[in-house]
Amino acid sequence: MSKLGNTMLLAGLVALPLTGSPAVSQGMPPEQIKQILDVTKTSWVSFRDWNGQQLIYFTHLESWRCGIDFVFYSLNSTDLDQMWELDACDPSNPNAVLKEKPYIELPANSTQSITVQLIFKDGTKSSGETFYYKP
Repeated sequence: MSKLGNTMLLAGLVALPLTGSPAVSQGMPPEQIKQILDVTKTSWVSFRDWNGQQLIYFTHLESWRCGIDFVFYSLNSTDLDQMWELDACDPSNPNAVLKEKPYIELPANSTQSITVQLIFKDGTKSSGETFYYKP
């Protein structure tokens, strides 16, 4: 194929809608989001050391918030005694993370683990998943 043909083909592919990508998953049923969250459990939260603080990010859960009603968590225990407040679902842009701080700020080295449980739109609960800080 000629260079011009390759360029036109590439331009055509770029113009195609990416219906399967999270950025355009408008109207994705909550059950499908629940399945995605089950498969991506290891990404629900992440730790980061930054400027003398320990940050725990909820970005992944924010990006799939349209399938989640509540996020409960606990630090260094499994009590699930705190709640992460998700931004409201925006069906026109469901996976955008617009929250200024999609993380909690903690003193450096203060948290060795976080346990997270999700309550899905259908009222079911995930198991409590524990994530460990690994510097």
